[in-house]
Amino acid sequence: MAAARESAEPPPRGTRPRNRRALIIAAATELFHQHGYAQVGMGDVANAVNVRPSALYRHFENKPDLLIACVVEEMAPLRAELAESTAADITEIGRRLAAVAVGRSRLGALWQREARNLPEPAYARLRAEIVATANQLTEMIRARRPELDRRNAKLFALCTFSALCSISYRADELPRGRFEQVMGDVLVAVLHAQPAEHRPVPEAVPTRLHPASRRERLLRAAVTLFAERGYSAVSMEDIGAQAGISGPSVYHHFASKQQLLVAALARGAEWLRYDLYRAFESCTDPADGLRRLLGSYVEFVAKHSSHVDILVSEEHHLHGEERSYNKQSQREYVGEWVHLMLAVHPEISEAEARVRVHAVLTIANDVARTPRLRGQPAVLETVKRFCADVVLLGLEVGAP
Repeated sequence: MAAARESAEPPPRGTRPRNRRALIIAAATELFHQHGYAQVGMGDVANAVNVRPSALYRHFENKPDLLIACVVEEMAPLRAELAESTAADITEIGRRLAAVAVGRSRLGALWQREARNLPEPAYARLRAEIVATANQLTEMIRARRPELDRRNAKLFALCTFSALCSISYRADELPRGRFEQVMGDVLVAVLHAQPAEHRPVPEAVPTRLHPASRRERLLRAAVTLFAERGYSAVSMEDIGAQAGISGPSVYHHFASKQQLLVAALARGAEWLRYDLYRAFESCTDPADGLRRLLGSYVEFVAKHSSHVDILVSEEHHLHGEERSYNKQSQREYVGEWVHLMLAVHPEISEAEARVRVHAVLTIANDVARTPRLRGQPAVLETVKRFCADVVLLGLEVGAP
């Protein structure tokens, strides 16, 4: 597949190369990654490989079938590496996976961002493939760390894959060899993590009050529906119905669905900035600030998983200046983490710090977006532990 990506021109129309299926997958992977699944048609893929659309349907029944093939193809080298690592210890497994994943930078975006567009039967098929791979790593972890129960071994396996998926979102600034080493260090920290002890704490039952204004009701409805169904599948009428507001009244507050998406993303970004300011104001030094920021981020995304869903999966639907502004806001937020990391560890490069930060944020986001994970006892505390190792490089500082 890598060779197909590097090909400058598709085969001439009318020829039948033996690797046509691979060429189709390579072209579709690139198009889905660049433009989003909803914006790419089978005709676009056909044009990219210089064939008629009918030729695609000889290999793939429909577009969902093609997306599944793209994700499975991106994941195949990881599965192969796991199959070849039966004699490797836990550290070597992490480093081998890192070396393979650095060359598979589309997997995270295709699985985390685009797979949600699949109809339910197709999504179930793809999820079964993902789960099978995670289970493969889970059993390898349990064989090498028999003190872990299956629940924690599964958590470490899933977080390992989350870290690998973060490669889709990082700035490609490190040389290949150094990037493999840094990502290997990240995976080793996850795979060697110690589970936190569950300490039950009585919690007050929330009253779940919400603002009464129509604008806030519409915004809350949009966040819920965008997270559940995806931006493309939701209409302004759906949002109005969810909020209990019908007809033209919806447009008195938001002129379009695009405005609602902008407002939803801005709201999540504002909350994260306030959370960052609180961590800065209460810390004793940069290391303490980084640990506090990490802890509050994990707690925040677990409580506001719908906003995380939108941030990860729907941001690419923004247009023009709004999209540029949102990306700049994200870069600035990550930059604050990087600034703290460099204050704690001035010996590392900015690019390495960014790789580690993206890995930590992706792990936290994936746990937040998975209800069966975030609701398990001690999961959030466990995630905070090994993510702290990733950004603090094992430095011990007092817990806030």
